[in-house]
Amino acid sequence: MKRFGRVNMDRVGKIVVTLLTASILAFSYLSYDTATKIQGTIGYVSDETWYVTSARNLLREIFNVQPSYVDSNGEYHYSLFFYNSYTRDNVRSELESFLKDRFDGRITMTYNNTAAYAIVTKKPLDRNLTTSSFDGIKIVQSGYHYSDNNAIEHYLNTEHPPIVKYIIGLSMFILGDYPISWRMPSIIMGTLTFLLICLIVIKLTQQEILAFIVVVCVFTDVVFKSMSSIGMLDIYVAFFLTLSAWLAIKGKYLLSGVAIGLATSSKLTGVFPAVALLFLLLILNFNMLKALVYSIIVPFLVWVTTNLPMIVKWGIQGWFDTVINGLKWHVSPRPEGPPVSTPWGWFYNENPFPLHFNPDLAARVNPAIYLIAVLMLIFIPYLYAKGKSNYLVPAFWFGSTFLGYVTVYFLGNKTLYSFYVITLSPMAYVLTALAIYYLGEPSMYKDAIKFYYSYLRQTIRRLKRATPIEKPTQIEKL
Repeated sequence: MKRFGRVNMDRVGKIVVTLLTASILAFSYLSYDTATKIQGTIGYVSDETWYVTSARNLLREIFNVQPSYVDSNGEYHYSLFFYNSYTRDNVRSELESFLKDRFDGRITMTYNNTAAYAIVTKKPLDRNLTTSSFDGIKIVQSGYHYSDNNAIEHYLNTEHPPIVKYIIGLSMFILGDYPISWRMPSIIMGTLTFLLICLIVIKLTQQEILAFIVVVCVFTDVVFKSMSSIGMLDIYVAFFLTLSAWLAIKGKYLLSGVAIGLATSSKLTGVFPAVALLFLLLILNFNMLKALVYSIIVPFLVWVTTNLPMIVKWGIQGWFDTVINGLKWHVSPRPEGPPVSTPWGWFYNENPFPLHFNPDLAARVNPAIYLIAVLMLIFIPYLYAKGKSNYLVPAFWFGSTFLGYVTVYFLGNKTLYSFYVITLSPMAYVLTALAIYYLGEPSMYKDAIKFYYSYLRQTIRRLKRATPIEKPTQIEKL
């Protein structure tokens, strides 16, 4: 009978793993399908215009390479940037004849906000011949056409760290410079984040079936699929912070610090859980020096390492100036435009950020998930007192990230957007799964309340004993 039960449990476990795998693959496919359908403005969705073009420019200006784009008609795409609009317009007629005769090419777009033409050719463009034939051409850039913004050919997005632009640039260089290539790394990051959240829940509860709560969260929380389908920074931060939480739960604290460093190298807001890791290590009785090395020094060194190409190119002072400007950018309000919201407003869809229309893509959340997650935070200290020390990880990572955004808000940056919530989402899903797990043990909630009440009473008694009682004066005695 025992053997039969064990066989059945093994079979159930395999079914659960199969269904979880199918759910993760389905999510990956849906994200990919969404990524292929969204068109954006000149191909770019929301802030993709800044991250993708800066990735393309970093490839050229830092690594001296360019991606290429050959469309389904076999035509090669380029952008020709001139020193000024007068020179550009003055050579248009001659340039059109040159492109047609030499490369069977044509001008497809004249930029309004920068001095450039987008062109396509049937034959690969000879860069040297082109630049020597026309005065005023400063850059011949292969690849997808740029968004129409002032000085876009030199924009490097230095207000944000570089690692996401490296990854997007590498994808563009290997796969070709067109929209699905910009978004493919985000699809991978979202899928891996999904997988890690499931692993964390299983690790904390020892119940594979509870990972289906994560499945429900991912498929009902619109922001997760939205950010996993476009080429923006925040899904990378979410992945690396989830990875750092997973490593911390497994006791690999040094590697957890490395992952926080990679999150910080994706966007400076990725640094928030460094404080969480520091507190966790101190609670676990690490000595102060080791705790500081793992949580602060290691992430800092990882961040500096990812910036080395810029340091080499611009020098330490030039690079340092970009870092200072980036820090100022994070605590300063931006111009009015897209709908802004407060960090606490993200949890109930205060001004959700629209990313794309038809198909609809927005940074909306399922408020129930975040409400449950916040309520679950109340019971984490009790569970820690009962020996569940690993439960501190999702609570600390969620809390430190949220408080980090709140701090930025009160430091002066009131233009925060709802899609930032994606960096909180993975730990919100974990906390929600834990809350539902303990619905099977409702006594936990009752015992926790008793525990807190008892602790509060003891604290009040100690305070009363510690308060000196003044002896009555002679007048008071009378």
